[in-house]
Amino acid sequence: MTIYRHFYVKSHAKTSPDINLKDLPGSAGRLDVLARSVNAAFWLSYGIRKNVVFHTILHGEPNAPVYIRLEGEKLRKVSPDERSIAIFIGKALKKFDEKHEAESTPGIFVARKSFEELLEENKDKKFYLLDENGEDIENVRINNPFFILGDNVDLLPEEKEIALKYGAKAVSIGKKSYLTSHCIAILNWWMDRNEG
Repeated sequence: MTIYRHFYVKSHAKTSPDINLKDLPGSAGRLDVLARSVNAAFWLSYGIRKNVVFHTILHGEPNAPVYIRLEGEKLRKVSPDERSIAIFIGKALKKFDEKHEAESTPGIFVARKSFEELLEENKDKKFYLLDENGEDIENVRINNPFFILGDNVDLLPEEKEIALKYGAKAVSIGKKSYLTSHCIAILNWWMDRNEG
């Protein structure tokens, strides 16, 4: 049986599909951070991780919140560079439907969803909240994981409260504040190393 790794990154990227690909860090609302996080979640030197599901909720203007999910088993034609990932996020935003989840391209889904709704839908998984002050990951048995991270801005206190309400455990990969994408790469490395 495949054990899936779920990553959630709260994003402040804009929710309009007219993305300026030459200015992902600025006018797109740090879409660069999200694109790098997607890259870290899925890509290996020789291919793509099929056992990863990546979730994000975009909180930028003008139409927040917009939920996007990428499923490694179904992803097609997405390249690991930031520009390609941003293009596919733009395609998802074009397909956004207020009432129904839509599959914009193979393996990429878009819908209206809140953070609490997302956790409720995934409550069969074990939530891990990345926090420098959490328990050292070396001392935690990771099982059926759903990791929760912020982008370049931390989660709001009320979002952390929601995560804790759903039983999230605060875990740490070190006392330094690493880039979100680096945290995801480290978590993938950690789980690869400890598989079996």
